[in-house]
This record gives sequence, C-alpha cells and structure tokens, in this order.
Amino acid sequence: MKKTPFVVAALCGFASLSLAQTAAPPPPPKVIQIYREIVKPGHTAAHAATEAGWPAAFGKANAPGHYIALTSTTGPNEAWFISGWDSYAAYEKDGAAVEADAALQAEMDRLGAADGDHLSNTSSILATYREDLSYRAPVSIPSMRYFQTVIFRVKPGRTAQFAAARKMTQALHEKLDMNEHWSMYQVTSGMPAGTFIMFLPLKSLADLDAAAGMHGDTYDAAMGADNQKKMGDLLNESLEMSSTMIMRFSPKMSYPPKAWVDADAAFWAPAAKKKTN
Repeated sequence: MKKTPFVVAALCGFASLSLAQTAAPPPPPKVIQIYREIVKPGHTAAHAATEAGWPAAFGKANAPGHYIALTSTTGPNEAWFISGWDSYAAYEKDGAAVEADAALQAEMDRLGAADGDHLSNTSSILATYREDLSYRAPVSIPSMRYFQTVIFRVKPGRTAQFAAARKMTQALHEKLDMNEHWSMYQVTSGMPAGTFIMFLPLKSLADLDAAAGMHGDTYDAAMGADNQKKMGDLLNESLEMSSTMIMRFSPKMSYPPKAWVDADAAFWAPAAKKKTN
C-alpha cells in the first residue's frame, strides 16, 4: 500500500487547493482517502525526516493533486495523509496516472521501504461526505493548524438513530448561530461498518477554550431537559463507542498547492521561504 498525491479539494471545507484564498471555499470533497500510519515509539523524528521525501518526489515529478499531512498530539502516535475527489471514478483515474509514471513509482518504492522501518502498522480508509450531518463545513483550511477528529462507531442497524441525534445538535447550533464548523464522513472501506469520522478545524488550541464556553449553561438551557433526554436516549441506542484525537498539521510532510504556499509560505514552505530571504 502506498501514499499517492491525489486531488485534495478539502476536508472540513478544505478550501479548494488551487482556489485563491479570497474566494468563498467550496464544499468538502465527496470522497476522501485517509492513509493512516502508526509510528513506532522513538521513531517520530526519523519518520518525519523520511516523510519529507514524499512531497519532494511528487514535486519533482510534477505529480497531479496534493495532500495534507496530520500528526497526532493526543491518542496513539499516528500520521494521517488526506486526499479528496468528487467521485470514486476520479480517485481511480488519479491513481492510474501516478502508477503510469515509472520513475515516480521507483522512488515511491524506495521511500516506502525506508518509511516501513519507522511504522508498526498502516491502513487506507475511504469515506463519503455526509452533508446532512455536517455544520457550516466550508472554511479556509490553509489558515487552520489542527483538526479535532472524532471517530464514531455506530451499532448495526442504528444509523438512523445516530443521524437523528446529530441533526438535533446541528439544529441547536443553527438556532444559536454558533461559530463552529465540522464535516462528517461515513467510512465506506478500510474500517468496520458503521464508522463515521467528524473533522472540526481549529486555528489554534485556544479554539477549544472557546468551544467549552459556547457549550455551557446557555447551550444546555436552549436545548432543554426534554431534548437532552431524547438525544441521550438516541445516542445510547445507537452509539457503540467514540474516540477523539487532536491532529496537528504537518507542513513538512504535506504536498501543498502553490496557492497555499503563496498565502502563507512561512508555515506551508518554511524551507523554501528561508532560501529566498
């Protein structure tokens, strides 16, 4: 299994990677791939150094598409590489284009072998965007620095109850005009059936302080005791488990588009920025 640079139209409203930052961000992509790596203890720095070779190889080959890399700040020591498309057909087409480049494939094989020394496991996940379970998803991702990710595992046959609980949350957020954003994806392959992944973009960890304040007494009062009980019942019926991680953007391991670098070279291409000064 290999990482490949495909078109990232953006998660949680990943503003289209080729779109000028002054334009309104488009909706999130309909299909995403998460390439997930579990890093061995003590190998974090060596893994990051090896990973920097991938975007260098893709850039040298002028490979189509881009991806964003994330590393965990909570939970297991993981790295995620996320790409997006408008359809599964587009995913297949981009994969074929990368595989047709023999020189790039040879370099990817070399990098994959070196990468494997630092990993205990890898997996590839495909997921489909659930607009009906998302809230104000389009945002400018280049200006963000973290994702709070929540993985939900829904009991068999209980997706309708889970969706009903999530829609109650969305309705309350709309009622209170809350300044939060999230995209919900339903996993179609690579994880157990009934898995959903929610992405909440953060400019800094201070956004978590603001979120705690927004979900205080006013929020509870607006929901009301009856709706709190109803939501609790729906979640108890439908949810098998949930887990939350804070994932930090890693520009050195990402393959960002020129528009992102032009908008914030100090973050997205610090080495290139340093060379031009």
